[in-house]
Amino acid sequence: MTEQALVSIVVPVYNRHKYLGTCLKSILNQTYQNLEIILVDDGSTDDSLKICQRYAKEDSRIKVIAQENLGVSVARNKGLMAATGTYLMFVDSDDTVSPDHCQKAVAVIENTKADICCMGYTKIDETGKKMTDVRDYPLGVISKAQAMKIVIDDSYLWDKVYKTSLVQKFKFPEKKLYEDVYVLYKVFEEAKLIAYAPIITYQYLVRNDSIVSNMSAKNISDQFDSSNQQYLFFQEKYPQVADEMNEFMLIRALRYCTYCPKNYNRQLFAQAKTIIKTSPVDPKTLDRRYQITMKLFRFSEPLALLIFRLRKLTNS
Repeated sequence: MTEQALVSIVVPVYNRHKYLGTCLKSILNQTYQNLEIILVDDGSTDDSLKICQRYAKEDSRIKVIAQENLGVSVARNKGLMAATGTYLMFVDSDDTVSPDHCQKAVAVIENTKADICCMGYTKIDETGKKMTDVRDYPLGVISKAQAMKIVIDDSYLWDKVYKTSLVQKFKFPEKKLYEDVYVLYKVFEEAKLIAYAPIITYQYLVRNDSIVSNMSAKNISDQFDSSNQQYLFFQEKYPQVADEMNEFMLIRALRYCTYCPKNYNRQLFAQAKTIIKTSPVDPKTLDRRYQITMKLFRFSEPLALLIFRLRKLTNS
């Protein structure tokens, strides 16, 4: 029997004691046994670190790294640098994976000789409602343009398996939210072959307090900035992919101008304004609230900004 390649699974942890045990059990129950499970606790103030340490005592495949609270990017970077496996996977500490998650992912990446294999996933909200996300791509190697289309709305790290040496060429930007969006398209560009598997073995928990529901200026700014860097890259390297991202970026730009003061980051504001003013997207295709915001901004920027400020005060 051929020896299984070692798979490193990096799990950043911060105050997730409510979900952590279920997450770790799902990883430990993998049919694929040759695992290196790296838990990076980012200065949790609850019992998360104790839970990590308890599981590490019970299973020698688990390694625990404890750091002060420096953010998820630093945690990911530490886990990434500690990884020694041939293949690399990420799991968020409030999510779960099916027992055959690693088995199926490794089989595809080895059979296709790809550097990355992308897969589907299931989103589960806190009421238990499920929504699956799987592409209409066949099993096997996909083109670089097809892979970049995936990145537009799926820059998640966790529904993919990678050759570890590929991802270790990059660092996640510190003190940034949406660190995966800043990096993943660069990893894809570096890859020689990318495969897709229309399988669903990852369960992503959508929490009410998740980052995407945070309307702070920092959150919206990093969201726009990370996507905009990706967008500018596509415009240069993959113009057809950039065209498919036009509506996505228009909405990001409208959100930025709505929630971030003009002087928060003048360069980003100018880029967002340019997208709003020049976007080829037909406003009729947008959600009604975005239609109104876009028309208002194009009619009068000062009036739009005044209304945006009043809307924020009303909603706060």
